[in-house]
Amino acid sequence: MKALTTLLLTTYTGLEIFSQNIERPNFVWYMTEDLSKHYLKLYNEDGNGAPSPNLEKMAKEGIIFDNAFSNAPVSSAARSTLFTSCYGTRLGISLHRKSRLVDLPEDINMFPTYLRRAGYHTSNAAKTDYNCQTDNEAWDIINGKIGDWRKRKDKNQPFFHVRTNAVTHEGHLHFTLDDFKNKRTETDPNSVSIHPIHPDTPLFRYTYATFYDCIMESDRELGKLINMLKEDGELDNTFIFYFGDNGGSLPGTKGYTNELGLNVPLVVYVPEKWRKLLPVEIGEHKKGFVSFVDLGPTIMHLASIDIPHNIDGTPVLGKDISKKDMESKNTAYCYGDRYDEAYAINRTYRKGNIKYSRNFLPHHPKSLYVGYRYKQAAFREWSDMYNAGKLNKIQERFFLPQGSEELYDLSIDPFETNNLINDPKYSDILKEMRNGLKNKLIRDLDLGFIPECVWIEKGYTNPVKYAQSRKDDIKRYSDLVDLQIKPIAQTKDEIKKALHSEDDVTRYWAATVCASYGEKADIFRKDLEKLLSDNHPFVASRALAALNNFSKQDNVTVIKKLLKQAKSGPESLSILNDAAYIKWKTGNNLNISMSDIVKPATSIEWRIDYLTGKSQL
Repeated sequence: MKALTTLLLTTYTGLEIFSQNIERPNFVWYMTEDLSKHYLKLYNEDGNGAPSPNLEKMAKEGIIFDNAFSNAPVSSAARSTLFTSCYGTRLGISLHRKSRLVDLPEDINMFPTYLRRAGYHTSNAAKTDYNCQTDNEAWDIINGKIGDWRKRKDKNQPFFHVRTNAVTHEGHLHFTLDDFKNKRTETDPNSVSIHPIHPDTPLFRYTYATFYDCIMESDRELGKLINMLKEDGELDNTFIFYFGDNGGSLPGTKGYTNELGLNVPLVVYVPEKWRKLLPVEIGEHKKGFVSFVDLGPTIMHLASIDIPHNIDGTPVLGKDISKKDMESKNTAYCYGDRYDEAYAINRTYRKGNIKYSRNFLPHHPKSLYVGYRYKQAAFREWSDMYNAGKLNKIQERFFLPQGSEELYDLSIDPFETNNLINDPKYSDILKEMRNGLKNKLIRDLDLGFIPECVWIEKGYTNPVKYAQSRKDDIKRYSDLVDLQIKPIAQTKDEIKKALHSEDDVTRYWAATVCASYGEKADIFRKDLEKLLSDNHPFVASRALAALNNFSKQDNVTVIKKLLKQAKSGPESLSILNDAAYIKWKTGNNLNISMSDIVKPATSIEWRIDYLTGKSQL
């Protein structure tokens, strides 16, 4: 069936559409939750991974992208990036779960809005989970069901349909130990290939097998969707995009900015009538990079809709995009900020097979407790084995301080097991990657340099405008945080000055730098002790965290006082995040209760259970 639409002369913000008859393709997105490419047989030359016959058949009639990135490793942050076509760190939408919905700038819409304005029917089945206010123009049907394109009144109207399949969500791996002992999986646990970061145990093998079963179940629904398009006579004019909504779901994947958390599968079925119009070879793997910010512009470009100038993505498919153009894009920028109750503040920059990571809380282990993650029995076993000294050097790295920087050559180390930061052979590459990432953070006015409890109160109605008003501050904070990667002998004067700054965020980052130095920061003991009385609790709690690296503190008394003084839920989370680090560092439970919380926030109960020892860890 042809999808023809006549467009009237209409002018929208930054977008002009002229009257013309254009044949427009349909688009269907099939998103599988929490799925990195590493768990699909399609992406593994050695045959490991879950079989997905419907996807594999679709791939033979489409394009397989080997380097597709969700930009953020967790659902709401990745999905907000996806539908705005903008990096979440500059719009204030990279925090999961949001403490409050932020407003989109007036000149930015969710991209389905532009499709609707051009005559498309848009339907979402059924997940939204955005960190920004939903664009009211974006959807004809927002909480619908699979196949809602069938509800459009004019069957010649082109459509964009999104289906989110939740069968692969990490929640399906929250089985009990009784399940592990008594329920069999369709996949033979002995057949799975365990990643080097994980211990090879029966429980891990069962967890992998369970996840493979979920992948196969989601593939069966993909087959159902394809058959629906066939029945409606729409398949020959419909691009189908299959991808994970972020990486995951095994321990140490979802929520983390490693490739397992970011590198998602992306397969695009190209309808036969469009194959001659696009300079692509069907069935091939493409090495060119694609990020979530690019998928919206790609849809608009294929639909012959002008792409707004103020978004971050660029199209990767189209009549005018050559194979050389597709392969030439070789960089990706990704980020992790907050996952439920835990702050991370990680940024990554990948160029070809070289990946550079910057961790702004380097004293933290990546394993710092998050209640939802540790619902997985395999996650808890991994932690127990670390505590019992039963892990090898690669497997235990997850439970050690992550450090300020990481550098990997993925061509020889795809699971990021050997940090090359101190390898002299990579010194020039390190400088290039370090500068490349820093320049982008400054250029984009990354809000990660301003604590959530500061900017969310003052800038949530327009995070972009707020960041622009603090442009000079963001550059200054970036320079201050970079002291983490220098020897303390070179930075002590700057740090001391920053600890006594009149600016609260400067003091916060100065205390963070001290925490990153561990015992060496003892030279700032008196300065940090003074900050325990800071009139901003999020500053005082970071000073307390730093002091715990080299001196005993009355942690419970100080934390309770700070929680009473907290001005917002995010500030309570920041204080409790430092408390979680202190528990990890000292090994001591902290007698904090919900009655100590004046300003509650998302997932605080999980944090309290961990601090008091009520959780399973």
